Formats: sequence, structure tokens, C-alpha cells
Amino acid sequence: MMQRRGAAEAAGWGAALALALIAVAVVATTSSWLLYRDADSVVVALMADSLRRGDPQDWALSPVLFLPETAVYGALSLLGLGTTGTFTLNAVLNLLAVYGGIRLVAGRFRPGTRPVRGSVLAFAAFVALILLEGPEGMPGFHLALLTATTTYYSATVVGTLVVAGLLRRLLDGAALLRMIPPIVLVVAGSTLTNPLFVVWCVVPVLGVVGILLLGRRIAPRLAFASLLSVAGAAAVGYLLRAPFAGSIVAAGGNYLRPDQAGAALAHLAEVSGATVSRWNGMLWFAAVLALFVACVVVGLRAWIRRDVAVIAVAALAVSAPIAATVLVVVAGTDADRYLQPWVFLPVVALAVAPPAASVPRAVGATLAGALVVGGVVAVPVAVAAASREDAGLACVTRWVEQSGRTGAGQFWTVRAPKLALADPSQLVQVDHTLRPYDWLLNRAEDRGPVTFLVEDAASAPFELPAGIATSDAMPVACGRYTILDFGSRVLPLGEPRN
Repeated sequence: MMQRRGAAEAAGWGAALALALIAVAVVATTSSWLLYRDADSVVVALMADSLRRGDPQDWALSPVLFLPETAVYGALSLLGLGTTGTFTLNAVLNLLAVYGGIRLVAGRFRPGTRPVRGSVLAFAAFVALILLEGPEGMPGFHLALLTATTTYYSATVVGTLVVAGLLRRLLDGAALLRMIPPIVLVVAGSTLTNPLFVVWCVVPVLGVVGILLLGRRIAPRLAFASLLSVAGAAAVGYLLRAPFAGSIVAAGGNYLRPDQAGAALAHLAEVSGATVSRWNGMLWFAAVLALFVACVVVGLRAWIRRDVAVIAVAALAVSAPIAATVLVVVAGTDADRYLQPWVFLPVVALAVAPPAASVPRAVGATLAGALVVGGVVAVPVAVAAASREDAGLACVTRWVEQSGRTGAGQFWTVRAPKLALADPSQLVQVDHTLRPYDWLLNRAEDRGPVTFLVEDAASAPFELPAGIATSDAMPVACGRYTILDFGSRVLPLGEPRN
């Protein structure tokens, strides 16, 4: 029996690896900018590289500290795969971690259950959502593919799934003293690195346990132990953020703008309309809603059967997306990434209640063969995407390093070149008025005299000091970039801002 279970687990992880490779190959090919060059996406690599060089550290960060993401990227960077190669391998590991979280949610082997099959099916649904989201430039929601990046909350996604899985094990009869410590550890660590975890996981878990207690589905002792553990761990995690207060330059109030709720709702309606305006977006939207409804149905059936563990998982998968949507409205934001629970939680309906129909051996063998072929083919595709030269970026990097001077550029323009430079301080991040823009960068970097500017299509027109005009500079074409070289003339920088 143990051998069969071990073989099943190995097969599940093998299938997950093939699916992850396929997904990353597609993302690396169709959304390479998001994966490798996006101004936000490179922050973890900038942090890890700075730590490895032993630079002085004084980071200006958002409320997200990127602690697990930086540790993982830093460890992978030691393999010597280069920046894009490390990003690619990191994407594969992120998705495998998602499968691991789903597998934890699926529960143990019990008579009549097929947790590995359900986990693979749920993960395949998640990968399908990634594939349906299409290239990053297409209109509509792009939520599932964000998990492949090092920046857009992959650790929070995995942490939420892990807590759901641990809660399921606890409610399935696992010893209280055995399950509480890992729950406390994951909740505290996840809250420490990203307070968004409180909305995605902590509040929904507290609500679900409260409902189970009021509905007399669990004993008061178990309910109170769960509530105190999760709430207490979240409080501890939040308190542990105190030493990082000097690095968090955006106060929480900056993210709560209820007066903009109407604009947020209008944005959601606009993006939803853009999503269903394309065939793959329509399929994506239908799949997300179908999985959400499936969670509701699974939860109601489990309530009737008094299957507490499944009730909790299904209720969490329903309540967390709703909580995330409420957050978007209350925050008055157009940050679609906060809505990620809609794509990684409803899929667990397939993990805890997989279809009962058996798959004929011939069909199963064909699917397994297709996965193996797809995974094998995906590897060179992903490697080719990671190895593809960015001529414009290489041109800027080469010019800056050969100049031996310091230049400046705006956030959406200068981030990828900073990462590519051996000495990132050769490019100062500024706004369009030449004020140093302290956002997601190391403020301890030297800011030498600026004698050139780097701009591209994302740059706002520079407003230079009186007596200086961009026409005074010698333009240097570097693909999508233009370097405005002022020669020996120094451009004065204003007061830093964030």
C-alpha cells in the first residue's frame, strides 16, 4: 500500500512538473516583459544581487517586504544561470509550490478518495487559466500568470494554500499540538512579509471557523484554539514588521481610499468587459465562475454530510475572493493583482471533490504521454525565451558601463538597465523633474553627478532646470531606449521623493 501511495505521489509531482514547465514556457514566450523586465518584477533580483555584493542596505519598499521571494531567488542565483535563467527557474518552482499547496489541501489518502488525482486536476485547471490569460499586452485580467513572477505575491499565494491545507488536516482529526505550530509559523511569516495575507487568508479563516462554531460543526475547544492561533500569529507577524518600518515608505493609509470606490468598481467593470471581449478571456471568465460555483456546491454538500474539513476548504475558497474584491473597492484601487484569490483558490474544489468518473487506462496513458512530451518540449522553448538577447537593453548597459559616468531615468524605464549593470548606482531612479524617486530601490546607493538621461516610450517628458533643454544633449539610439548625453554638463537633482 505504501509503495502504491509513493508511486502515486511521484506521478503527481511528475505531472505537476510537466504542467509547470509548459506554463512557464508559454509565459516566458508571450509575457517575457512581465517575467524579465517589468519595473516591479525586478525588485527581488535587485535586492538579492545587492545583498550578495555586500552593499550597504537602505531599501525603500512598499508594505510588501519580499522576504521569502528574495531568499528563494538569491539561492537560485547561486546556480549561475544568469538573471533571466534564474527568473525562469524561479517561475517553475513557484508553480510547483502552488501544486504542493493544493496537494496539502487535498488531504490524506482515505478509502474512496483520490487526493493526488484531484490535486493534479486542480493544478491543471490553474495552469489552464494561465494559458487562457494570453500575452500580457492583451486587455482583461491577468491574475494566474502573476504567480510565475518573483514579485507579485507568489509567497502569499502559496502561504494561503498551505494554511488552508493545514487547517483541513487539523479539522480532519490531526493532533492539535502537531498542527498548530506550523499554522502559527506560516501565518506569522506570511503576515510579516505581506499584510495582504490578512485579507486573503486570516480574515476568511477566522470567519469560516466562526461559522463552523456557530453551526455546531466543530467543538468549541478546537474552534477557539484555531481562532487564537491564527489571530495571534497574524498579530505577531504584524508586530515583527516593526524593525522594517524605516524601509516601508508607503503608509497603510495610502492604500485605503474609500472615496475612490466608484472608480474602482468602474475599473472592475471595464476590465471584466475587456476580458470577455476575447474568446480566450470569455473561456477564462467562465472557468473562474464555474469553479467558484463548484466551491459553493461542494461546501453545501459537505455541510449536509457534516464533513467539516471540506466545508472549511470550500468556504475559504468562496470567502477569500469576495474579501479580496471588497478590498479592491474599499481601497479604491485599480490594482487587479489583489484579486488573485479568484484564480488560485476556487480550483481547490477539484482537489477536495474530484469527479468520480474513472479514466480508462488508455486515456490515462495518452494523457500521461502528452504531459511528458509537452514538458520535454517546453524546456528548450523556455530556455530559448530566457536566452533571447534584448538588444536595446544590452546597448544601454554597454554604453553606460563604457562611459564610466552616472545617468538617470524614470521608474518604468530605468529598472531593467539598473539590474543589468554591474554597478546599479550608475543609473539614478528619478521622476520627470529629476527628483530622485525612492521607490523599490536601495537608498544607500551612491548618487554621482548625473550627466545623461535614459528614456523610452514609458518615460514622461522631462522637465529640466532653467537653462537646460533636452535639445542640448547628444541623442544615442539604443533600440527602444534613447540616451540623452549631456557630456560634461551636470544635471542637478532635486530633493528625493517616494
